[in-house]
Amino acid sequence: TVWAYATADHYHQALLADCSRVISDSLAQDPSRWGVGDRSQLHQWQLWLSLERGADGQQHLLSESQRKLCCDAMQGTEVTISRLQRSVAAALAAVQHGFEEEHLEPRTGYSLDLALPSSRVAVEVDGPSHFLLPDGRGVRKPNGPTLLKRRLLAAAGWRVISVPFYEWDGFATANERQTYLQGLLG
Repeated sequence: TVWAYATADHYHQALLADCSRVISDSLAQDPSRWGVGDRSQLHQWQLWLSLERGADGQQHLLSESQRKLCCDAMQGTEVTISRLQRSVAAALAAVQHGFEEEHLEPRTGYSLDLALPSSRVAVEVDGPSHFLLPDGRGVRKPNGPTLLKRRLLAAAGWRVISVPFYEWDGFATANERQTYLQGLLG
């Protein structure tokens, strides 16, 4: 899919031109054939083209109304706040005031776990679903959707800070967690 190309940051001119035409025609004929998840991925693909691919990407953009349809799908996705995120939010509030939980970033349509919009700092609380299984050395690498979100937010001017679950869970006290967050915020 085109979303996979965006996630892998792989630009293929001819393929994307063909896909863009087919997708645009399909959305024009019957947008209901595209589910909310599909349209959200199309939105992320469009963000990749516009934010990361520059002039090359502009030629593959869908019409403005189609882009809005896809963006609306992404913005309408229901968000669940995990216990882990609540824990990080509580510790962050003790370190620095002003962070908003589940801030809807208007340019990208992403919901940011914790955001300080005035400084364009986003804290993403990354639970197990944000990572691949550990490799042979026990290293956990972020998965494709997580990397794409980080890249697109950075391209939109955000400083993205990740709080991985396996690091957070390693702290025993509130003081250790607050010190950790202070270090990340630098």
